[in-house]
Amino acid sequence: MSDTILDYLEKFGDKPFDRLPFGEVDALILAQFSYLKFDGLIPGPDESDSFIPIKALKKNKDFAKLFSDTRYEKVNRELFTRMVAGKRFGTLSMTHYVNIVDRERDIQFSAITFKLPGGTGFVAFRGTDENMVGWKEDFDLSIKDRIPGEKEAVGYLKTASGLLSGSFYVGGHSKGGLLSVYASSLVPDPIKKRIISIYSFDGPAVREEFRDKIGYESIRARIVKRVPQSSLVGMLFETDNIYEVVKSTGIGVGQHDPYTWVVKDIDLEHLKSLKKTAVILNTALMQWLSGMDMKDRARFIDIVFGVADACDSSDLVTMGLTPVKSIRQMMDGYEGMDDREKEFFRTVLGALIKDTGKQTRTEVHAGWNEFVEGVDKWIESKQKKLGMIETLNRRSAENGTDS
Repeated sequence: MSDTILDYLEKFGDKPFDRLPFGEVDALILAQFSYLKFDGLIPGPDESDSFIPIKALKKNKDFAKLFSDTRYEKVNRELFTRMVAGKRFGTLSMTHYVNIVDRERDIQFSAITFKLPGGTGFVAFRGTDENMVGWKEDFDLSIKDRIPGEKEAVGYLKTASGLLSGSFYVGGHSKGGLLSVYASSLVPDPIKKRIISIYSFDGPAVREEFRDKIGYESIRARIVKRVPQSSLVGMLFETDNIYEVVKSTGIGVGQHDPYTWVVKDIDLEHLKSLKKTAVILNTALMQWLSGMDMKDRARFIDIVFGVADACDSSDLVTMGLTPVKSIRQMMDGYEGMDDREKEFFRTVLGALIKDTGKQTRTEVHAGWNEFVEGVDKWIESKQKKLGMIETLNRRSAENGTDS
């Protein structure tokens, strides 16, 4: 059976950083840890003069809120338990937690600053979480010069660097990886020189037309980008080819989950290349995007999220708890569109398969079918987990009533 970041903590969690230097698996652990809900538990922007030890979180009355994202509650609890238990992360401390979710501004942004045992810092940017506004912001990467989260990330990194002494790391998973690269490129040189490495775990690339504008070349050599073998998110706008491929036990889109990434000894298990189907699908997606001007991209995005807005739920967890109701509401939203918008939507979506340049139809369908299969299996697994949680909660409530 393949090792994961949890197995890594089991095996090496008692080795301090002076015996086993900080590496890519440690960075992935902190990137995943940044997804926990630290609201009310870690000092925010107005009270960031103190660091809270990781062990102090267990004594907080709101400790359970850390794991309120039910999709990953079990594995995130295990991650926390194993981090606290070992010498490696057992004295980790945190400060300057920011969490912004604003539908009006189309922004979902969160970051936290860690101080590692020994004093080195790690600034972690959270990726897209369960809030739909975060997914809207991700789509906006294809049409906007700068999404709101990128502006927030630069300001955050400037402030966080002042809370740390000496050198530090920056990193994140998914959109958090993109924000790490973007912010590191734009901070002033004195801060930039203190950055040891910038970790992007399956994060989209900075669009090529903006790299010279933000000083990307000045930090390029310090970017450590890792993508799974069937990466989709991490290959968006990727033309620099600085990434390395790592093995995942997930299927299709499920490989985006860091808990599926395979750890070999003290590093991630590296592969020679992406899967052929992933290359084909990524090529098709980029050709699909390049075939639309910015106006059409924006129109398509508005339609997609207009359909999503027809749903009562504003986050994926709630949608997962009532999938049939949510799907019906979104179908009603689609049916409520006028015929011109429906035709435009169908035409643009159809072009994802049809307008693929040199890619053969058979190969594109193979890549697309694998991707769709992965989405289906991922949704099925999450719905099963959420169903189990609902059942347990109902039984607990019933037992409480009977007693």
